[in-house]
Amino acid sequence: MKSYQKILPILGIILGLLGLLLALSFTTINACQLANVDALSIKKHTQTALKTNSLEMARYHAFKALNGMEKARANFSDCGCEPALKTVKDAEMHLKNATRSKSLEDSKSYLKLALQNTLVAIDALKRFEEEYTSNYGDDILVMNTKEVLNEQGGILLTPAKQLQRTMEKSLAEFENSLDAVVNYVDCEDAFSFINRIVSKSNAHLERKTLTQAQHKYHLEVRTIALDALLKLEGCQKN
Repeated sequence: MKSYQKILPILGIILGLLGLLLALSFTTINACQLANVDALSIKKHTQTALKTNSLEMARYHAFKALNGMEKARANFSDCGCEPALKTVKDAEMHLKNATRSKSLEDSKSYLKLALQNTLVAIDALKRFEEEYTSNYGDDILVMNTKEVLNEQGGILLTPAKQLQRTMEKSLAEFENSLDAVVNYVDCEDAFSFINRIVSKSNAHLERKTLTQAQHKYHLEVRTIALDALLKLEGCQKN
C-alpha cells in the first residue's frame, strides 16, 4: 500500500526550490565583476584620502579603503586574475602603513603607492577579462570562473546560461520527486499535496515584483505540478 510517509522527502525538494528562488532574487554577477567594483571603491576612498588636508581624515578614508580589501582579495582570487591579486595585496600593505603614519606627508606617500597599485590591479583585471572574452566570445562564466578554468575542458558560461542550467537541474529534480509522489503516495494525499503546490505557484505568479527568471521558474513549477495532477485524475477528495 502506498504510504503517506513517503511524501516527506519531497519537503527537501520544496525547500531546495525555495532556496533557489531566493537566489534568483539577486542579480548574478561574477567574481571578476565584483572584484572590479571592490577595486573602484578602494580607488575612490584612496583618492579622497589624498585630497584631504587632515591626517585624521586621511586615516579615516584609508581605513574605509581597507575595509573592502578582504572582500576584494577574495573576489580577485575567485576570478583567477593573479597579477591583480598580487597588486591588491601590495595596495593593502600601503594602506595599512598610511593608517599608522604619524604625519600627513608620510600618510600621503603611502596612499599614493596604494593608489598606484589599485590602478594597476584594475588594469590587470580589465586585460584579464578582455583576454578571455577574446578566447571564448561571450561565453564567460559568471560564477566560479577560476574553478571552471582549472577543470580539463571546462566550459565558460554566460550569466543567463549559468542560471538556466541551475533552473533546469532543479526543475528536473522537482519533476522526478513529483513522479515519486504520484507512484508511491496514497492517491488522495498525493493529489492534495500537489494541488497545494499549484496553488502556491499561482499565488507567486500574481506577484508584481517577480523577476523574469522567477516568473518563468514558477510557470515551469506549475506546469510540472499540473501534469502530475492529470496522472491522479479521479482520485481527489469530493
